[in-house]
Amino acid sequence: MPTFFRAVRVLDAQMDVRWDDGIVALGAEGSLSPRPGDVEVHGGLVTPPFAEPHVHLDAALLGARAPNVSGTLREGIANWARLRGGLTHEDVTTRARDTIEMYRSWGVLRWRTHVDTGSAVAVRALLALRDKTPGMQVVAFPQEGIFRAPGRREAWEAAVRAGCDAVGAIPHFERTTEEGWASVRLAFALARELGLRVDLHCDETDDPGSRNLEVVCAEATHGDVSHVLAGHCTAMHSYPDPYAAKVCELVATSGVQVVANPLDNVVLQGRYDGYPKRRGITRVDELWAAGAAVGIGHDSVMDPWYRLGTGNLLDAAYMLVHVGHLTGEAEMKRVVRTLHTENHLPFGSVPRIAVGAPSLLHWPVPDEVELLRLRPRPTVYERRDA
Repeated sequence: MPTFFRAVRVLDAQMDVRWDDGIVALGAEGSLSPRPGDVEVHGGLVTPPFAEPHVHLDAALLGARAPNVSGTLREGIANWARLRGGLTHEDVTTRARDTIEMYRSWGVLRWRTHVDTGSAVAVRALLALRDKTPGMQVVAFPQEGIFRAPGRREAWEAAVRAGCDAVGAIPHFERTTEEGWASVRLAFALARELGLRVDLHCDETDDPGSRNLEVVCAEATHGDVSHVLAGHCTAMHSYPDPYAAKVCELVATSGVQVVANPLDNVVLQGRYDGYPKRRGITRVDELWAAGAAVGIGHDSVMDPWYRLGTGNLLDAAYMLVHVGHLTGEAEMKRVVRTLHTENHLPFGSVPRIAVGAPSLLHWPVPDEVELLRLRPRPTVYERRDA
């Protein structure tokens, strides 16, 4: 329906925006006028749609079936492994579709999901759903490692070759440091062969000796993989400061994007600590200072690792500003803007509020800090053929 947005906030400016199956006009406040038949909306905040760079749709909504009693990453993996054998194509598809609809209601219109390559059923189901779902990508993710047991490498490679969008790995979960590094190099080699992107779970541990990220950066510096993402990187929270400074610089200069997953990270990390307990979030502020690209994922939505979650990325952003001490005005704005800027980098393009844009979100708040504080549901505007 044609809509005229009067005096809405767009980044740091007050603007008028006209929507008619896409943004058809945009100007400073007072420079535009509504047309006959336009629905008029006064005030609020307008942003591009959000993107989810890190979620597990194959496991979504399964948390009640296998609660994580200890709250540890390892129990989550073990619980998921028990459930994995009973997956069906219909079950995976239905839960994934329902979770995507949850995300859509919160203004998230792109989703990168990992699929456990230990389940050929889940791989086939999510690839089939992707082919029917614009904005969806699938990462071939070996949840229990590539080298830890016979057949896992073959299942992982088969999933990649079945048509996944990115090659995954989990080097910190391999048996040895050397096997972890080998898994990183193997993932890059397969990505180069097939012209795919790389998206790794990396150093998701409190162990300061887990140092796979520097190997990821070294591989990325060859420049022959279009986009490289390292998810979690929570060991950086525990690194000695001089080493962390080195790694932040490596991330920035190599072009690797780090994605923090604050809801899961703050729950799963620090479980082996007494007091004080580590927060387990990667060093977002220091990565920013080094010039690195950082995304923010929701990660789990009611799954065997994290029983909660609604698909609202603002919840993940809200958690990050607290546990990352990012409560300055400029920092809070940057966190919110990450959801519609850096979060889109894995998909290859970043949307803007500009004439011709096929989608926008209207929020019933005056600015980004209030958006973060209240975390309301937006009104989603999409072009019919988008």
